[in-house]
Amino acid sequence: MKRRDALKNIGLSAGLIIATPSVISLLNSCNTNPNNWRPIFLNKEQAKVLMDIVDVIIPKTDTPSANEVNVVEFLDKYYKEILDDNRQKWLKETYVSLLNLIKSNYSDTINDLTEDNYKDLLDNHMILNGESNDISELLKNIKSDTIWAYKISEFVGENVLAYDPIPGVAYCGDLQELTGGKSWSL
Repeated sequence: MKRRDALKNIGLSAGLIIATPSVISLLNSCNTNPNNWRPIFLNKEQAKVLMDIVDVIIPKTDTPSANEVNVVEFLDKYYKEILDDNRQKWLKETYVSLLNLIKSNYSDTINDLTEDNYKDLLDNHMILNGESNDISELLKNIKSDTIWAYKISEFVGENVLAYDPIPGVAYCGDLQELTGGKSWSL
């Protein structure tokens, strides 16, 4: 049984390694103005909710917000072009459930929702009494996917994280001295 698990994990790792160039090229193609962007996987309401949630997760501070680096555009393309059919089906169904939850608990009109509504949604529905359901899983995925997409975006990689355009150079020393405490970009 352990051998089967090991083979399964090796297969998943190989798939991730093969998919990585596709994911990076997908991210590099996300350079449109957010006002002109049209979703290809999500519908407009779902995309609006996702835009608002990602900006609650990574708001604008001294660094750009998640929307300013096109995280939602990337996630929408990622959902459409990378995920398998079963995962896409689950996402579509769960986004419908999420919108129904939002409309029944906060407002029938998505445009009327506030940042506090989204914070409340995340606080109360990401983890439910230690148990998980599809909506809480979706919210957890949105959070981790937002952070991942933000960190691998070109702007953040070159301007927010420590960036060295010459790969392969080995640095030894204190991170605080070398990068000012910033993590290294990929």
